[in-house]
Amino acid sequence: MKYIKLILLIFSVNIYAQVITANSLPLRARNFLNLNFPGNNIETVALYQNGNGYEVDIDFGYKFIFYETGLWKKISVINDQAKTNGIPRSCLHKSMVNIIANEYPASKITDIERKDKNFIIKLDDKYLLEISGYGIIINQKNLEDKEQTNN
Repeated sequence: MKYIKLILLIFSVNIYAQVITANSLPLRARNFLNLNFPGNNIETVALYQNGNGYEVDIDFGYKFIFYETGLWKKISVINDQAKTNGIPRSCLHKSMVNIIANEYPASKITDIERKDKNFIIKLDDKYLLEISGYGIIINQKNLEDKEQTNN
């Protein structure tokens, strides 16, 4: 009886053990990475929040969180080289790119997150913008002001 329980335990563990690779990502996520970060090498892929998406790191110094459908939820820079390059503006809708280019022309995007129907965008770690999908600035904060008041 012990052997049968042991075999069942091993079998059930193997069923739930899932190897996550770049090929495990939905096609939409792989296409997004290839289009906006050509020549990248995916370093790690992991399940995000118990299988509600994927967490991906690429060798260019970026971290992504994708929904299970392959649509990106969050993009972050994770090293200094990526920070100097910024997140490509091609990751955003043209209406959002236009408002950023008009209001903050020399800025680099260092973090983007989808929140409901809006986008939270950090620029050069100095400004935090909330922009609608239509390119309307809903909220903007100067992060340097907070640092100066804390010092």
